[in-house]
Amino acid sequence: MKHIGFRFTAGVSAVVERAILPVLSALCLTLPVHAATRPHYGGTLRLEMRARVASLDPREWPADSTGAAAAERLASLVYDRLVRVDENGRVQTALAVSWQHDADSKRWQFRLRPGVKFHDGTPLTPDRAAAALHPLLGNERLVSVSGEWLVIQSSQSMPDLPAELARGRHFISHTTSEGLTGTGAFRVAEWEPRRRLLLAANEEYWAGRPFLDSIAVEMGVHASEQLIHLELSKADVVELSPDQVRRALQSGARTWSSAPAELLSLVFNLRRPAVQDVRLRQAVALSIDRSSIVNVLLQKQGEAAGGLLPQWLSGYAFLFPVAADVERAKQLRHKLSAAAPLALVYDSDDALVRAVAERVAVNARAVGISVQVSGARSDATAGADVRLIRLRLGSTDPRVALDSLLASLGALESLPPAGAVPEQLYAAERALVESLRVVPLAHLPETYGLGPRVKNWMPRRSGGWRLEDLWLDTSSRADESGGKP
Repeated sequence: MKHIGFRFTAGVSAVVERAILPVLSALCLTLPVHAATRPHYGGTLRLEMRARVASLDPREWPADSTGAAAAERLASLVYDRLVRVDENGRVQTALAVSWQHDADSKRWQFRLRPGVKFHDGTPLTPDRAAAALHPLLGNERLVSVSGEWLVIQSSQSMPDLPAELARGRHFISHTTSEGLTGTGAFRVAEWEPRRRLLLAANEEYWAGRPFLDSIAVEMGVHASEQLIHLELSKADVVELSPDQVRRALQSGARTWSSAPAELLSLVFNLRRPAVQDVRLRQAVALSIDRSSIVNVLLQKQGEAAGGLLPQWLSGYAFLFPVAADVERAKQLRHKLSAAAPLALVYDSDDALVRAVAERVAVNARAVGISVQVSGARSDATAGADVRLIRLRLGSTDPRVALDSLLASLGALESLPPAGAVPEQLYAAERALVESLRVVPLAHLPETYGLGPRVKNWMPRRSGGWRLEDLWLDTSSRADESGGKP
């Protein structure tokens, strides 16, 4: 029944298939054939991204949040995790079909999905899954096998282990003579690190063959070039910076934006003498005009942020003030002795962050604080007085997202236990914000421009890709529409 676009997943029983197939056969005889207007297999999706991913190996994960997010998008097409998280933040099955834990959540057992194979035909077994996870979980947690169960245990309680395994680099891979292979919807056909990735459909994917035949990913493409390629129908999916959304809509392109899924924030390096006085950090924070940043630089494609988590995720973000207080900032500055200019560093590959960094410097100078702005590679900004960075939320569970942000920031604060009420999370988040080591500026959505061929684009609300169900309209009408829907 492949030709009418229906997909059977591994969970559909043979009995159900036998009952449905005659009905589908009858539909084939009675329905008109309009192949371009309903799901069908075939075609190559042309996708462009700004990041340059150097490796798809989960053991070589980038340290910075932006690089890790880009690597995760590509790796999720090739590998699977034991579990996944749905739109409501609930952990669901993936390569593991069930799991259980002891009373203290120190020992977890996962039963794997039967019949799953890696791209080279090697069966997925608990031993191979354990070998993949062992280098990713660290020496504090022991990964072993007990009969048909994959076992993860620790001397410390791990109540959030399934949620942890559903994000980040916790993919199941298998080492072969040609490198790593996965069980995902697509297999690697060609790989040029930092430049290009060509993926081919996994014909035996356990959740059903994807509609696309292949995906061609071009990396390191500047944002302005991506939009031009979309308008000329040379690309099907491109990333859009906030200032490009209006132009894309005016040209007739379709756009899609996630909920605010990324935090744009200043991070002070408290090891630097210049920023150890909390009054200086407070003066900088009070000088910043977040409304102008959002309304002008972000073209209203984001939200001013006073806290780490956005309102849609936490429910209490409105309690954090976002308004500037220039007079108070000047008063604080007058209490400080003269100091050398602060060194503010941003990722030189990110034009949006550069514009925000320059606006922060202008605001700070207006209250008497000199700031020198410079760009550097994302992995070479640690020596600055203050960095302007993007941080991915990492989860739709508020506690897990906050924990992910704290880990990215290198913060040592302990969070309330699993199941904590919002009041507890708010108290923990407020403590970090009030320390003024981190100054949140804005929450940004993930925005994409979509070409006319792209159908069934259904990413998660929190961002990320879900390309296994996407299909392409390869009719001449779509190909000749010049980017208009």
